[in-house]
Amino acid sequence: MARTVTLIRHAETNANRAGRWQGHADSGLSSHGEEQLELLAGRRNGQGPDLLVASDLSRTMQTAAMIGDPTPDAAWREFGVGDWEGLTSVEITARFPNQMEAFLRGEDIAPGGGEQMSHFGMRVNEAFESVVASISDGENAVVVTHGGVIWAVMGAVLGLAGSPIRMVPSHNTGSTVIRINDDGSRQIAVFNDATHLNEHPTQFGPAGTTVSIFRHGQTEANLEGRWQGRTNSPLTPQGQKQVESASSYLHPMEAIYTSPLGRAVETASILGSALGLAPVDADGLIEMSFGSWENMTTTEAIEADPELFDLIYGQGEDMPRGRDGESFTETGVRIRSTVAAMTESSELGHIGVVSHGAAIRAYVTNVIGLSFATRELLPIPRNSSMSQIRHTANGPVLSAYNVAPHLDA
Repeated sequence: MARTVTLIRHAETNANRAGRWQGHADSGLSSHGEEQLELLAGRRNGQGPDLLVASDLSRTMQTAAMIGDPTPDAAWREFGVGDWEGLTSVEITARFPNQMEAFLRGEDIAPGGGEQMSHFGMRVNEAFESVVASISDGENAVVVTHGGVIWAVMGAVLGLAGSPIRMVPSHNTGSTVIRINDDGSRQIAVFNDATHLNEHPTQFGPAGTTVSIFRHGQTEANLEGRWQGRTNSPLTPQGQKQVESASSYLHPMEAIYTSPLGRAVETASILGSALGLAPVDADGLIEMSFGSWENMTTTEAIEADPELFDLIYGQGEDMPRGRDGESFTETGVRIRSTVAAMTESSELGHIGVVSHGAAIRAYVTNVIGLSFATRELLPIPRNSSMSQIRHTANGPVLSAYNVAPHLDA
């Protein structure tokens, strides 16, 4: 059975509230952070992990105490920021412009003369591997730590360490779940689930239009294991319930767009009803075309064209599915272009999108710099799950992936 390590960022501090870098220093939790702790405790509903570890700084220990009795470990501390300590990003840019530019490019520097980023990465990776080795099959460890630490773990798991990572920092008390499969491979099962903070949001990272992208609810074809692609299959009663449950943690939105396929339209109608919005069809959000493999099971696709199946899934060549369908890469480019046009043509702060499993994963891998060969580092998003992309002045960045608290309960 797979093991999981859940990384939780500490609650908001006074320094977070003021936008100041704190590194190894502590500034105490803000009143907003105290509220976040209560929401986090309610979210976990008294369910304790098999192992609870926390950075030994007071803000992480205080946060972890709402979950259980944590084991402190200094290896999970934030990176030291030296002379940047207590400064805002604007102040750092003014005083240390070359350092800040190098930091944003992902170069191996010691911010403010503090901790070398490569040393920080090794420290965090060793701490992560130690936690993984401390849990058995089927067990879950929870680590309460810091935004930079979570970023470093994400970079290592995704193979993006040492380069700019197109993701926003984790929200205070947000959870990221890393699955360690039986063969030792890792997946980012969930990134930055902070849905318990919907009434008390704190936005990190660059400003921009937020796009919440939902996968449709469960369909009959999903139950049968069919590659439905552009073939219509209705939501099951369970699929309808999934979407209704997902409606309970929606942020206010100004518009909602949907793939024209029936299962997406039905999903968007349920979400739109909760939001008071009429969904708008967008052809560019349609699922990947599987060509002649449409509506087949995996076994049927192998039997229909074993050579092509091996080329794609055995040898890793990203070819059009069924020979006359669409490739994974083409799908990601199409979805990215479609969503970008939606955000560029409006001044809306938050829009909703309903699409499909393969299309969403292709889009997200495109945004963060993965490829077809590395797509398995992200699972196909679950039915009715939500992912988020923030469209900024410098392009899109990932702010959440495969979030579905109603499926985790």
